[in-house]
Amino acid sequence: MIIKSLTLENIRSYKDETTIQFPTGTLLFEGDIASGKSTMLYAIEFALFGLGDMKASSLLRNGARRGDVKLTFEIDGKEYQVHRGLAKKGKTVQQEDCRIDGPDGRAVLSATELKEKVLQILGFNEPTNPRAQSVIYRYAIFTPQEEMKEVILKDPDDRLQTLRKAFRIEDYKIATDNTSTVLSRIRDRTRFLEGATQDINTIKEKIDQEEKQVEQLTTEKTVLERKETGLNVEIGNKEETLKKLQSDRERIGQTKNTIPLLQGQITEKKNQIGAIGEQNETLKKKIDQEIQPKIMQFEQIKKPTDQTKEQLAEQQAELSAKLVQSQKLKGGLEERIGNFNSLVEKGVCPVCERPVDPEDFQGKSQHLAGERSHLDEEIQRIGKSITETNVLIDSLAQFEGTQSQLSLLCEQLKQANVTIDHNSQTMNDLTNSIGDLNQQLDSALEDIKPLQKVSEDIERFDNEIKIRRNELNEVGKEMSSKQTAIEKSEQNKTQFKEELKQKQTWRENLKSLSEHKVWLDQYVAPTVENIEKHVMTSINQRFNEQFQRWFRILIDDPDMQVRIDEEFTPIIEHEGYEQDFPALSGGERTSLALAYRLALNTIVQEVSISGGSNLLILDEPTDGFSKEQVFKIRDILEELRFPQVILVSHERELEGFADHVFKIQKSGGISGIVGNE
Repeated sequence: MIIKSLTLENIRSYKDETTIQFPTGTLLFEGDIASGKSTMLYAIEFALFGLGDMKASSLLRNGARRGDVKLTFEIDGKEYQVHRGLAKKGKTVQQEDCRIDGPDGRAVLSATELKEKVLQILGFNEPTNPRAQSVIYRYAIFTPQEEMKEVILKDPDDRLQTLRKAFRIEDYKIATDNTSTVLSRIRDRTRFLEGATQDINTIKEKIDQEEKQVEQLTTEKTVLERKETGLNVEIGNKEETLKKLQSDRERIGQTKNTIPLLQGQITEKKNQIGAIGEQNETLKKKIDQEIQPKIMQFEQIKKPTDQTKEQLAEQQAELSAKLVQSQKLKGGLEERIGNFNSLVEKGVCPVCERPVDPEDFQGKSQHLAGERSHLDEEIQRIGKSITETNVLIDSLAQFEGTQSQLSLLCEQLKQANVTIDHNSQTMNDLTNSIGDLNQQLDSALEDIKPLQKVSEDIERFDNEIKIRRNELNEVGKEMSSKQTAIEKSEQNKTQFKEELKQKQTWRENLKSLSEHKVWLDQYVAPTVENIEKHVMTSINQRFNEQFQRWFRILIDDPDMQVRIDEEFTPIIEHEGYEQDFPALSGGERTSLALAYRLALNTIVQEVSISGGSNLLILDEPTDGFSKEQVFKIRDILEELRFPQVILVSHERELEGFADHVFKIQKSGGISGIVGNE
């Protein structure tokens, strides 16, 4: 892997977007302590593998809501750019916007998926646990110097476990531990199975007992079923008879209910005959005492005239007209007579005023008086005729009234006779109906005579059915009890059979486990342990060679010798005496840690990275070195011959060993690249 560029924004002491280009060769990032050099190294590791055991809040700049890291790297001629973002949400800081750009385009992934993708690209064969650091990266490419000192000072067992992960041989240890675990579980399981399969014969006897119990209960249940069938048939027959009796009782009851109705109808019809008879008597009495006498009376009245009322009215009108005419003529005569008498008395004509001769008018007056007398007679005659006509009109009206009453009385007589005849027929019909009703009543009284016996039979059959039903219920309970016992026995038998089957399976498993136990205990465990010892011995020898080689380059003291023991603990001998690591000087401790670091780097690359690595990162490799020891770094770099080496240090003496120098400075709490040589 070759790093091409790194972009930081709001990551620890880096605020504004800062991009650093990484050429090949030896690169020195120089700056004072706490200037921000190590931040770049943690940012590179974060971009590749995520947070690991780092806290997100320790990477995000204080006060910032969001931070970003972009890392561009090249591997096998293919360029990739990884991006991870940090965002503050509430009181926590979380990863987001994780993506990778490569030859196949962009892929937006989760934090875990991105780590898995990067491990695949780098060819690191290790778990993708997002909470764990990449052990291969930490021991093959970048290990902080102080962390390496911690590895040296670790408990031997912890150090071996860490190195097993770095060398990718922890699987042997895991296999050995797993074999022991499996053997322990097999022993426990074997003890359990031996105890669990001791009672197989007892279970077989229980199964036989339950089968016999089911057979006996089934026989008893069959007897009860036959009894149940017989009871059901008997109950059915009795219920059929009871149903017929109830039908008879209902029919008789209905007949009994008709008796009061018939008696009531007979009484009602007798009452009707009495009422109708009384009505006929009343009508006959009325005919004899009222209608017939009046008819005879009205029949004796004669018609006063043959003329009609209209003719009489017309005659009266003519007479009245003649009377008026005669009275008018009489009035005219009286006026003339008066005029003549007035002329005679006055003797002068009132018109011409000539003298009048009385004798001339006396004859005329007498003639007019005679005419007036005739008119008086005529008027008297006409008045008499009018009076007579009025009498005839009144008599005719009276006659017509009597005739109307006579007609009404005749109609009443006719209706009364019709009613009497109708009533007589009705009374005859009612009498006949009463006879029929009496016959029905006699028949009904005869029909209800068996009611008492039918009711007694119904009560008897009802009691018998209740008794049989109680017997049936008892049989049902016994059958249910037998069935429950059968089901319980069947259940027990099934349970025992399943238990027997399980124990037989366990017996087979016990046999198989015994074979596996022998195989694991006598073959697998010793084989894995021998393989691990051979592999670890080989790695230990190779590691020891590299460790001594790098230490001789750094420490030019023939009296000081180093080696590692079987637990990869560094052993320091000075003038034939062993020395503890803490007793060494600062430069010696750093040299020892760097030699251990480089040896570890070499072995890890050989066994864990396919094709090795093109990149090496050394963080403060000369901490505590004298000036003479610092210059040993040149020899180290010449021996390593990595295409890209990144040195992080505050030692300016290293500038002469680097192909490119990046100067980092912090001002006002903000880091930045202030120089690039």
